[in-house]
Amino acid sequence: MTTKQLQRIPSEGKIGGVAAGLADYFGIDTTLMRILWIASFFAFIHVPVIVFYIILWAIMPKGVRQNNNNPVEIHQV
Repeated sequence: MTTKQLQRIPSEGKIGGVAAGLADYFGIDTTLMRILWIASFFAFIHVPVIVFYIILWAIMPKGVRQNNNNPVEIHQV
């Protein structure tokens, strides 16, 4: 049994890979996690959301995707 580790994924990130790492950890789509970050930015006071992102970026270790959330490609024959 493997345990999940919270880590950022710079190879799949737009800024620092924090949203991609959180999406992988919670098993949701990366795009949905990015939308949640943007929504929280506009819903709450902007500065704490930015500071929280920077703190996560600084403390989360770099890693690679653990879950494969990529869509399956279907080829016609």
